[in-house]
Amino acid sequence: VNFYCINTDKVVLNHTQSDESVLIGEQLTHGYGAGADPAVGLLAAQESEAQLIGLIQKCDILLCAAGFGGGTGTGASPYIAKLAQEHNKPVIGIATLPFSSEGEFRRQIAQEGLDEFKQYANAVVTLPNDKLIEVLGSDVGLFDAFKHSNQLLHSLIVALIDMLCHQGLINIDLKDFVRVMDAKGDAVLCVGKCNEESDLQRTLEQTLTNPLISSVDMSTSTGAIIQINCKEEISLGSYDLISSTVCQKVSPSALIICGVSKLEKLQSNYEILVIATGAKPNSYLQDDEKCGATEQRDIQKQQKKDDILDIPTFFRKQSPAPTSK
Repeated sequence: VNFYCINTDKVVLNHTQSDESVLIGEQLTHGYGAGADPAVGLLAAQESEAQLIGLIQKCDILLCAAGFGGGTGTGASPYIAKLAQEHNKPVIGIATLPFSSEGEFRRQIAQEGLDEFKQYANAVVTLPNDKLIEVLGSDVGLFDAFKHSNQLLHSLIVALIDMLCHQGLINIDLKDFVRVMDAKGDAVLCVGKCNEESDLQRTLEQTLTNPLISSVDMSTSTGAIIQINCKEEISLGSYDLISSTVCQKVSPSALIICGVSKLEKLQSNYEILVIATGAKPNSYLQDDEKCGATEQRDIQKQQKKDDILDIPTFFRKQSPAPTSK
């Protein structure tokens, strides 16, 4: 696994711990950023096309995570996905979206960039910043909130890598993965962990309804991957229950591939990764979502009083997310 950081801002690149950093559009921006202009971000990526292609050619799968609503992420990410598509590299896009309080201008920029991103990426998962308020409450520290978001992103990627890099009892290989990813559209990418097999069903339900995963109509998904990782042997009944639960959430005609691996290095005894693709797109921050935000926050506050949360256990840990591989 290689971690690449791409930016128009040389100061940001100087503080990354990536395997390789690429300053795009150096002649255009002189390393001072894109000025919140996606057109500049696009031109910067085009200027550095040869460097970007060099990175893409090293990859079997490209996971492109970016912040949308500004210049570099919004403008360059769709172009990077386009280059990957041209070189037959599967792309999973992960886009963070700005707080609604940042204004209509940034919201519109983010939506337009997201729409273009979806044209080229095989699957796109969105992480709206507004969901952080709904889940964590308005009193949480800003840095702590972003740390939680980074932990979620890190856990998703690690689970995905484990699935593709470790031999399973029931194995999901790269071709299986690419076939499911070929269903373009909105995607659900989520992971849940628990220590007791009796908690697997509850963990799965909580994971699939985690509000930090952008709300997507899973019932329209045309493909799904279920990966179960465990330290100990899982019962046939639990395996069947997990598979049938996901089957009921997606389209009846969806292609579903389920894998099982035994991994001693897991922090929890059981881990469930679900990827659902090909869902119908939902508009970012629709009016009905805005109207229901207050009610959702009240529900979340009530849930926080209990031990059973809509947030998987791993997500409540306070250790900072790793910044490299």
